[in-house]
Amino acid sequence: MIRGIYNSSSSMQYLQEKMDIVANNLANVNTAGFKRSGVLFNQHMVAEQAKQRNQNKDPLPEGNIISYIENTQGAVKETGNPLDLSLTGKGFFSIQTPEGKAWTRDGSFTLDSMGYITTMNGDYLMGDYGPIQVNGEKFSISDNGDVMVDNNVVNKIKIENFDLNDVVQIGDNLLKSKDDNLQLVKSDALVKQGYLEISNVSIVKEMVEMIALHRQFQANEKAIKTNDEALNKAVNNIAR
Repeated sequence: MIRGIYNSSSSMQYLQEKMDIVANNLANVNTAGFKRSGVLFNQHMVAEQAKQRNQNKDPLPEGNIISYIENTQGAVKETGNPLDLSLTGKGFFSIQTPEGKAWTRDGSFTLDSMGYITTMNGDYLMGDYGPIQVNGEKFSISDNGDVMVDNNVVNKIKIENFDLNDVVQIGDNLLKSKDDNLQLVKSDALVKQGYLEISNVSIVKEMVEMIALHRQFQANEKAIKTNDEALNKAVNNIAR
């Protein structure tokens, strides 16, 4: 009975973690370039536990909750805004923030007072030669990321790729490295000026997931209540 309570409690913790992620996905369904997150429970059942049993060690290793980012290409919509950029293919825009380097697929950029291309929060879009500045009468960006001002190439958008298991979401639709050992690979993703990549979140899928999670949570609540009542009766009977 006590084990049943522990099992249901652990399950509810996992379901709560999953519910938080589903809620965050739904909140960002209209966020350009947003990549949905998921969560799974990694139970150490084979090699790790067998090794512990053979060594007569206690307790056995527990499982752990792992979140991941689903890096599928989102649909692309035309906006006509020359500062809206989308990527087709693997890779992320390189962004310089006050806290260090970050990456995003959100291509909704703007210009600051000095003519630098920045995110809506004022973080610099990086190029091969530093922050990208477009002072001039007209500018354009080619499919390979070349930034042209008055028909002269002044910089090239830095697009980088990496293993998504090595980064975390930090808010403002940005990704940041978990440590200083992130392996960066130059990406050959194509840039489309005047377009934005839509979030890859499916409202229907997330809503179905949320309903299923709610029902599972209720089932575990009921199981805990049932086990608690049975335990209470057992203790009272033994006391008599």
